[in-house]
Amino acid sequence: MKQALTRYILLQKRMIRRKSYIAMALSVFIFILILRGVAMQDSSMTTVALALETGADETSRSLYESLSSPNVLIRYVKYDTEDEAIKAVAGGKADEAWIIPADLSVLVQEFAIHKSVSRPIKIYARDPNVLHFFLREILEAQLFKHIGKLIYTDFAEKKLGFTSSDYEAHVTDATIFRIYDIGDEVPEEQPNYVTAPLRGFMALWLLISAIASAMYYISDERKGLFIYWKTKCPALREFLYILVVMLDSAVIALAGLFIGGVMTGLVWEILLILLYIVILALLSMIFRRIMRNEKIIGVFTPVIVTMAATFSPVFMDLRAFWYIQKLIPSYHYLESIFDPYYRTGMVLYCLILLGIVVVIDTLRKIFIRNKK
Repeated sequence: MKQALTRYILLQKRMIRRKSYIAMALSVFIFILILRGVAMQDSSMTTVALALETGADETSRSLYESLSSPNVLIRYVKYDTEDEAIKAVAGGKADEAWIIPADLSVLVQEFAIHKSVSRPIKIYARDPNVLHFFLREILEAQLFKHIGKLIYTDFAEKKLGFTSSDYEAHVTDATIFRIYDIGDEVPEEQPNYVTAPLRGFMALWLLISAIASAMYYISDERKGLFIYWKTKCPALREFLYILVVMLDSAVIALAGLFIGGVMTGLVWEILLILLYIVILALLSMIFRRIMRNEKIIGVFTPVIVTMAATFSPVFMDLRAFWYIQKLIPSYHYLESIFDPYYRTGMVLYCLILLGIVVVIDTLRKIFIRNKK
């Protein structure tokens, strides 16, 4: 036990002296603090100018007020007229202008029945980029609150024979759906979309850290630093070496999740991140056995990280490529936070990787024995 503790302390001291690892850790904290600072700013990612036509009905005013509510992504600015809102976009004070028509209740009824409108909501945009389409989704989500009931009642009356009185008899103002993280309560505030990808970034940081630890092991082995750590099972020594580095990285990741405000249940966070770093340690061992050179690993690192970022739900979830996602460890980790099904998948993933390491080492021993 004393010898194991001594080796652990020596490895920790060696990691502290590695400038590359310290630089990576510091960059993670700087990134988190910047992201947190941006999320706490009153000024959001984009500004939308709102204008309500004169003589607005109740539905138009309701939409106008709902869009005026504070939002972590959008800053809404009210203007008295359509011309003022358009000038705000032209002058660079706003990215878009939304003009709410005065007779929205009529247009909503028209859409519910005919699935089209004669006079749509006007949107003026300086640059119709990806953000513009995202903003349209937000606007349409608010509109659906007014359209949804009418679409349903129109369908129920025509197809099912229900009447509006049947609907009113069961209508409720209570919240029907709520989204919970497993083991947690629903936060009262709005979800912060700025810090939402932080967990994905931490998953990628741990992947990079695992690959770096494999490169460190190759370097230290070449320098003969394990001459006093002889063992009958070099694979176990390699695993423990990588795991020491990964434990440090896991602590940094957990601290980042806490600072970023995206931490869920602490117990499950710790258990899942421990299982995830074991998976990454085994994966980095496989990389080392296949490539056997830190320079080659370094060349393929950007490709590996890019694939993980693309097929893991960091920014979006590409379900169409599920067969590729199943091969990505960060995908299983990120999904397991909210879905117990993937926790079982992580255990199976870990066992499969362990089996691959054992098979590679066994074949290598047989090859060396036959060569002699």
